[in-house]
Amino acid sequence: MKKCFFLYLVLVFLFGITRIALPQTGIKSTILKGLDSYYNFNWTQSENTFQKLIDKYPDDPRGYHYMSGIYFWYYFSNKDKDDLNKFLEYSDKAIDEAVAKIDTLTDDPDLLYILGANYSYRAMAFTQEGKFLDAVWATKRSESFLKKVIEINPKYYDAYLGLGLYNFALGQIPKAFQWALSIAGMKGDKEKGLTYLQEAVNKGTFTKVEASFYYSQILSDFFADYRKASKFLDNLLQKYPDNLLFSYSLSVVKIRERKLDAANKLLHKIVKASNIKLPQLIALSNFLLGDIQFKQNNFDSATVYYNKFILTTPENDYTGITNYRLAICYELMEQENVATTFFKMTNRGNTDIEDDVYAKRRGEYFSEHNFNQDDKNLVRFNHYIAMSRFKTAIDSLNELKDTTKSEDVKAEAMLNISDALYLLGNYKASADSALLIKSYQIENEKWIEPYSYYFAARAQLKLGNSEGAKRNIEEAEGFKNFDYQNKLKNLLFGIRSKKKY
Repeated sequence: MKKCFFLYLVLVFLFGITRIALPQTGIKSTILKGLDSYYNFNWTQSENTFQKLIDKYPDDPRGYHYMSGIYFWYYFSNKDKDDLNKFLEYSDKAIDEAVAKIDTLTDDPDLLYILGANYSYRAMAFTQEGKFLDAVWATKRSESFLKKVIEINPKYYDAYLGLGLYNFALGQIPKAFQWALSIAGMKGDKEKGLTYLQEAVNKGTFTKVEASFYYSQILSDFFADYRKASKFLDNLLQKYPDNLLFSYSLSVVKIRERKLDAANKLLHKIVKASNIKLPQLIALSNFLLGDIQFKQNNFDSATVYYNKFILTTPENDYTGITNYRLAICYELMEQENVATTFFKMTNRGNTDIEDDVYAKRRGEYFSEHNFNQDDKNLVRFNHYIAMSRFKTAIDSLNELKDTTKSEDVKAEAMLNISDALYLLGNYKASADSALLIKSYQIENEKWIEPYSYYFAARAQLKLGNSEGAKRNIEEAEGFKNFDYQNKLKNLLFGIRSKKKY
């Protein structure tokens, strides 16, 4: 009897620890309140909410975790070391508090989720810092904890966000490098990642907003489904109208949809906000405002915004492509000497960014070669597509194709004719035009031919010619070492997986 009574007391004590360690009353609503403020860029109110959670439950890791998330995003926006240190301080505390309880509460999904989610933050922060071994270790820890969460409770849908991004990201690693990941016990599956992400979008509690945002990016970047991506972002902005990141992302999609006026309105809202915590977002908004003017052939206005970007950006991301487009603007304004200066500055970008790599190569070429009238006309005529003037683009590009002596100009003109025909719904002519490109002797713009096979494949899918599309996808996948190779890889995945998102 005494032994049974002792066991009963132990069970009561352990149950009491569970309740004390991870109290539930009011925690969920408090976290959601803090996240609502956070997503609406009311940082002070969000910090206050999570600080109250920490003050009331100092042994609970969740307050520290969500507070660390605020400083994580501060750091990612401004690269300020003070914000990084604050992130690590709260992150360390969240992990310490969780680990202190894990021996007693081994199968508590809330604890495991916090550990998994926080290690995910750490992985991204370490990557940004260039600490790649630390990043790999943190990524592996994150996946391990989140995987255990759904093994315990498959309906713990918040864990699917981290697992979805993990699988999707690792699934993009080239096969030639996957052996290195396998040694570390890491592997990804893009299809599984997409499925997991959809679970978080549809059923998540604390991660539903973030999952919807990431999903919108995948819809845009991989599936070129700008309408659906725009719908997700519109819904997020209706709930969080002051979220500048959502506004910026929607502006990117609107530009891709060729809705330049709508994008222009969103971007002006961002640059007027002057949010000191987000200097890079504001700088990039000026870059996109320049792009809008550039695509409307308003080259003088474009230079104003591009120069604002160069003067305000805290890092070198996209400075290469900005200098390249500035050079083109000055060429088209007949200021060749100024253009030459900017062509020579196209090597200042980030070589991890495909736009900057392309700009460097093109800048080096035009530093030594004349930017002639055919090059100028190609820029202007291509921009008619961005302005949704598809028939004008086709007529102008056809004339240029027939008169120019440059095989590269002919090929790029034909590629954009194919694009305009596709956007007009003339899929057979679009596919036929794209497949004619292989007959040109392309000298410098090696990216055009692999993209031509993608253009043909997407048009053939619209025509129901799945076999023809498959052959052209395989042709596109056979090319190596060309500009925007990763972008094409993403788009090819998208048309291969059209029925799965």
